[in-house]
Amino acid sequence: MSEKVIKVENLTKEYEDLTAVDDISFEVYRGEVFSLVGPNGAGKTTTVEILECIRTPTSGYAEVFGFDVVKERGKIKEKIGVLPQEFNTFDRLSVSENVELVSSIYGSEKNLEEILRDLELWEFRDKKFEELSGGMKRKVGIAMALSSDPELLFLDEPTTGLDPQARRNLWETIKDLKKTEVTVFLTTHYMEEVEELSDRAAVMLHGKLLSTDSVDRLVSEYGGDVKIVVKNEKNAESVLKRHGDEVFVDDENNVIATFRSRKKAAEAHLKLYEELSEDVDVSVEEPTMDDVFLRVAGGKIDESGALVK
Repeated sequence: MSEKVIKVENLTKEYEDLTAVDDISFEVYRGEVFSLVGPNGAGKTTTVEILECIRTPTSGYAEVFGFDVVKERGKIKEKIGVLPQEFNTFDRLSVSENVELVSSIYGSEKNLEEILRDLELWEFRDKKFEELSGGMKRKVGIAMALSSDPELLFLDEPTTGLDPQARRNLWETIKDLKKTEVTVFLTTHYMEEVEELSDRAAVMLHGKLLSTDSVDRLVSEYGGDVKIVVKNEKNAESVLKRHGDEVFVDDENNVIATFRSRKKAAEAHLKLYEELSEDVDVSVEEPTMDDVFLRVAGGKIDESGALVK
């Protein structure tokens, strides 16, 4: 197994009238994208801020690269980069000047031109930060976080407030980071973002971790059935009854089959084409992380990040 980059055991953070992080344990491994997913107020940012050595836990233990987050903060900060939800820049400075400023603070020898080119910011290097779009500003934030040449990058809700296209553009940027040796710790309330980017994910609600695993395993265990729908093809019923767990015909004469096993669903899908026609109208509805969250947490998260029961 890969090297542990983060180890958390029974971590708790309490305030006077609130337990923001409630006895959580998990690990993060080198080179992966690990997502902490949950609604606003779940405890995601507090957890990240403890790992970034910004906040002190009430109890429990956490280490980053083997260093204690309470006792060895300086050693941890040398190895991490951080993009918080709200980050500070100088609006009237250019893109390159903002990135250079952060790099000089850390005394990094990282090639800044390489960072800007990798993030497709090079042609905007002389533009003032205040002139950029929301998506481009987030990219600059990532560039600033990478300018210290970190081994671990924290991205706290990096695409919140972006339009769908800007969000997808930023996803491509994060995917490119996976080609490097940088480990990425991502917090988000967007389920599609988790599916698109993550190797593993932890579902968080009311300060507790409800489940942690690879995205595929979470979807397989908690996502529910795979559904195959065949439109206006009466012979499909007999084919699917040999494979499906439940098969029925709806009011529009569509044949619908559900499968608890993805493997059985794939076999049935193939049989439909083999035994009927290549032109048969078939759709496959796979479970998603939205289904996982609904089953594990008992609700869904809306666009704003609020939990909807």
